Amino acid sequence: MCKEENRKKGNKPEDQVLHCGTAKRLLDEFGEAVKVVLALHEAQFLAIVEGESNANRFDLLIHEALEQKQNAKYAYLSHIETHGCSF
Repeated sequence: MCKEENRKKGNKPEDQVLHCGTAKRLLDEFGEAVKVVLALHEAQFLAIVEGESNANRFDLLIHEALEQKQNAKYAYLSHIETHGCSF
């Protein structure tokens, strides 16, 4: 629950629950995006180690995955900053 939601319910600060399903979902999405980046880096590394000549085929995928990771991170951080909540 966000601080904003607690205020709307009239909860006193000491009774406020800092739990927010949206924050948890956004953090989970960020974690999944990080896993994708790591998996792509690992796949590229293994391709290089195995001597594949086209290991650079991962570059665009890694670039896109990094963008998704950044978007997920900032969506989470923005939500936390705006709502003052946690999961």
